[in-house]
Amino acid sequence: MALKDLSPSKLAPWNWFRHEQDEAMPMVDKDQDVHPVVRLQQEMDRLFDRSLRRFGASSLEDWPSFSQLKPSLDISEREGNYLISMEIPGVKKEDISLTLEGNRLTIRGEKKYEHEEKTDKLHRVERSYGHFQRLLTLPDDAKAGDIKAEFKDGVLKVSVPRQPQSESKAKQIDIGSPV
Repeated sequence: MALKDLSPSKLAPWNWFRHEQDEAMPMVDKDQDVHPVVRLQQEMDRLFDRSLRRFGASSLEDWPSFSQLKPSLDISEREGNYLISMEIPGVKKEDISLTLEGNRLTIRGEKKYEHEEKTDKLHRVERSYGHFQRLLTLPDDAKAGDIKAEFKDGVLKVSVPRQPQSESKAKQIDIGSPV
């Protein structure tokens, strides 16, 4: 590929997660002035963490009811389509839904807790349960109306067909003299 063929759209990958909510707290420098609300949140987090340590958990993430279930996904680009693969073991097909609103594809589901009554004492649960949601912003060349999905062996595969994009030709604009 020649240098003249490079355009910003070819250099920067499409941001599929543009509209997905980011739950992470912003990084704050200790020397930097911190907004009082952010400082209050940090102090509350420290109090909760200290309290939970008394019960054997090092943080809220160690408690299944507090952990956020956010399945990982892979997105690959092919000549004729995009392929989105999401591993969600332990989830049934009936507990997954895909919705499309404009160029936003939402994948929702629920991993249900199934409790078996045994005589063994449960010491720790590391499996996560609960609702999950991933919100993907489709690229401009996606044929949203032709999306297909299949679910097999705990893997959801979503195929998003692509439509050919017409290459915009650069046009030289003449600079006229002032009127």
